[in-house]
Amino acid sequence: MTYLFAVVLVLAALSLFRTGRLTSDKMELQNAADSLAYGVSTVEARDLNFAAYTNRAIVANEVAIGQAIGMASWAAHWKSIGDFLLEYNKYLSGPTLGISNAILPPLASAFQISGGVFMTLMRGYAKAMTAVNHNVNKAYGIAQQIFHLSSVVNTLGLLDESIKANAPDGAHMSGYGVLMLIGHLATYGGLPVPVTEKFTQSYNPASPPVPKDEWQADTAGETDAGGYGRLAATIHNSGDPFTKGWHNPPDHLDPSLTGRGWIINFFEMMAENGMLPRPERISFSAGPVSGYGEFGVYPGGWLGFELGGGVDFGVIGADVNFYLQVRFRMLREGGSELRVTIPIAGANRDKVAGDLFSWSSADTANFDLGFRGGGGFSAWIKIPFVGKIDLLSANVVMQVADERMFIGFGFGGSGEGCSDPTLDDDPDNDDDDPECESVEDSADVVIYDGSFPTSAPLGAAATWTGKTTGAAPNAITSAPQHMATELDFAGVETGPLPVESYGHAAERIIAWYYPPSLPASGIMWQPSNPAFAANNVGTSYKGLPRYLDTTGAEPLFKSGGPMLVVGLTLDEDDFEAEHYDEHAGKKPVGRFELDEAFGWNSMAAIAKSEVYFDRPLDISYFARGDGYVEHGSAFNPYWEGRLIETSHADRVLALLLQNGEMAQEIDVDPNVEALWNWLAGALGI
Repeated sequence: MTYLFAVVLVLAALSLFRTGRLTSDKMELQNAADSLAYGVSTVEARDLNFAAYTNRAIVANEVAIGQAIGMASWAAHWKSIGDFLLEYNKYLSGPTLGISNAILPPLASAFQISGGVFMTLMRGYAKAMTAVNHNVNKAYGIAQQIFHLSSVVNTLGLLDESIKANAPDGAHMSGYGVLMLIGHLATYGGLPVPVTEKFTQSYNPASPPVPKDEWQADTAGETDAGGYGRLAATIHNSGDPFTKGWHNPPDHLDPSLTGRGWIINFFEMMAENGMLPRPERISFSAGPVSGYGEFGVYPGGWLGFELGGGVDFGVIGADVNFYLQVRFRMLREGGSELRVTIPIAGANRDKVAGDLFSWSSADTANFDLGFRGGGGFSAWIKIPFVGKIDLLSANVVMQVADERMFIGFGFGGSGEGCSDPTLDDDPDNDDDDPECESVEDSADVVIYDGSFPTSAPLGAAATWTGKTTGAAPNAITSAPQHMATELDFAGVETGPLPVESYGHAAERIIAWYYPPSLPASGIMWQPSNPAFAANNVGTSYKGLPRYLDTTGAEPLFKSGGPMLVVGLTLDEDDFEAEHYDEHAGKKPVGRFELDEAFGWNSMAAIAKSEVYFDRPLDISYFARGDGYVEHGSAFNPYWEGRLIETSHADRVLALLLQNGEMAQEIDVDPNVEALWNWLAGALGI
């Protein structure tokens, strides 16, 4: 009995020992896979955080270039005031019998001399700032690429180090693990392979240009040119008030953001100082006849009057009103813009690339005159239980202001009625377009609603940096498209520039389109005019630099890109060698041999990790001020690595490729099914 039980006890002890070793090695193999996956994602998180810091530095340096170009434009604008004064004197000398000759030329000389000194200083400053910041940004772009490739090399170095430190002797990457690692590095953006989807994308300014239409449609940054469109938008949105050209409120809600623009509304200023009254209505009535009148400065700085009156016989009556207002302002407007200068000649005509972006700045000072007036008449009748009904009505409104003219009238009937944009009491909206809605007693007709010059320039100047103009192939010839506008005045061909660009300087028709009568010239003509060639203050600027960004793609069924699946394996022979080869003659044999077969003669483990973005919301130092949840990009350094649960597809595919086991029939895409069947046939499953 003792011998019989001894055999059972020995077999149990050997089985327990082997099972313990199997369990221990499996745990070590799993821990090694977890450690490797987490380590790789941590390295890649550091890579993205480094890219975020350098991208922020690139944005800041580009904004600094915009500031410097803006300073040069500001100085040129100061000098141009003298040029415009001399231009006006040509027309005023005769009518003023020479009196203007005693005033305007000396005043013009003061602006020209002081402006000339200012221009020399600011051009030198802009040239130096452009060269330094542009070259620093190029260095940042190169550093990003070096760090990015170093992260890939470091990832490969982690493989051997982590397996040796944490896995059982003889463990190594499985074929599935190698396949997933190659897929991850390709889709993460580390390997130069033609993968359609990548989680990170390195944008090269020297990449072949793409057609303008394709560039405009590429909002996701799938091409290099599209990626630079995203970078340019980020730089623009990150600009300071001086660069953007923000005015005082109401143009921007924050009263501290004053920018370089300002408005002097003379009538409003006089009203605030008690020199002009605010409108107060004076009414009178005599029997059925009544009337009213008022005079003063209305909201928005409009000086004028309104008269009205009517007759009321109880059942029928009539009303009439008339108003006339004028506004006189001085406007200082300007801003810097980062725009793509699309070639209009040569092999790259109408194409876009990262090295075709350039900074430009424009500034204007204008005397602005606005006029509006109108009136209306209505005859009405009162019907019991129905109310007041217009028998006959008519109204007319006219406004010439803010570079537009609007003339319209209405008369009794049914149709669409439009509110008068000139009579609201909101000073922030006094220049809005008419708001129309369906009504029953009016039918408004718009006679004209379009561009019309309402301001006279006192100064206008532009500076830019980047490729020089000229007739060479691929050069920016004639008027660069980035200096054209959408205005349709005088039949001028429109371009891609909104009128609110350059701090609304592009909205001023005469200051923008004034014919090239030297030295006073409109902004649109200056980039192509040889006399203003010196206004290109930084020919060393060669476009936006190379940079790295995320795309948000999660390719390979969420096993690539930001996610990594690690597969490790330990062959059965290596397991046997580790535990028995060092103890010759100790391996159980014969009836005591324990031979539990490994799947495909090996044990395996998988782990999954991801790089993820998480900006804290509960720590005030890091949280966004607006409380919104921020999505990840390579412009914010809140990237981390973590382990995540493997998906069902990950486990099924791992069993197939690591252990030769088809765990479950899976419905897959036909394109993937063909690959799946090929793998099954190759593996003999």
